[in-house]
Amino acid sequence: MRVDPNRLLVLDAVATTGSVTGAAQQLNLVPSGVSQHLAALERETGVSIVDRSQRGGQRATRLTSAGKQLAAHAARIRVSLEQVEVDIALLTEAVQGQVTLAAFPTALRHLVLPAREHVMHTHEAVKVRIVQLDESLAQSALHAGDIDIALVERDAEERLDGVGLAAEHLLDDRYQVAVPDTWATPAKLTDLGHQPWIEGPPHSVTAAVLDRHRQASGLPFAGAHSCLEYPAVLDLVDGGLGAALVPDLALRSHPPRRAKITQLAGLGGRAIYATYVRQRRERRVVRTVLDCLQTAAADHHGRASVVHGGR
Repeated sequence: MRVDPNRLLVLDAVATTGSVTGAAQQLNLVPSGVSQHLAALERETGVSIVDRSQRGGQRATRLTSAGKQLAAHAARIRVSLEQVEVDIALLTEAVQGQVTLAAFPTALRHLVLPAREHVMHTHEAVKVRIVQLDESLAQSALHAGDIDIALVERDAEERLDGVGLAAEHLLDDRYQVAVPDTWATPAKLTDLGHQPWIEGPPHSVTAAVLDRHRQASGLPFAGAHSCLEYPAVLDLVDGGLGAALVPDLALRSHPPRRAKITQLAGLGGRAIYATYVRQRRERRVVRTVLDCLQTAAADHHGRASVVHGGR
């Protein structure tokens, strides 16, 4: 019996993403092609790989115990091949090409632009193309190969779960509270529990943080208004319409005109990650840009530490 290693890599993608559709997106195949590879692998091995009793609708693809064992072997093969790609790139020492990097506005200014400067000074043959892209579209764009790296944000207490994607932590961006200048300065967050708030849309990071504080305190923290971008949030706070949680990067990009900014205990923060697909032919050049993003994040963290330490 000879097993086709390419079929094992397809099985690894199914196990990693949890579905035939997810594997198809990751491998740039059609779902029927993934199913054909799995069926051929079952013929080659003589064992049942997919638990078809659980199929139907939008359910995840479940593997049999034999399928899980083969998937474990497939994962080791994938890791070995990735290391081969890295070793070959190191041997050739060729770092060139274009990397398309997507991010949200505050990360563009404070992380992406400094990282691009690092790339320009250290790797002249590497070009960074920057796009602003909503995170809801970023994952499919990564799998489709339209972008190479996407910066995403999460509540620092929330687990990042990007299906089929690798992620590297760049920065923890702590929250401060912004209140209208006509309000009393709060001593603790619960002082604002019955005040109106400007929050993010449902499923946004700021909405998740406020929900967490609501559950912990039992206070309403009533969402009177909702904004997509922090400049608009701060405009509403300046206008006296409510309080808001705003991360440091946003305050540095758009200092409020009249709102009072207060550091309070227990506000938490957002974590910023760089996400990407592991299996890419441009791995060497993508790695170069990721390293420059890490450098930019470390530089920003150092500057922020000096500023906060001096307050």
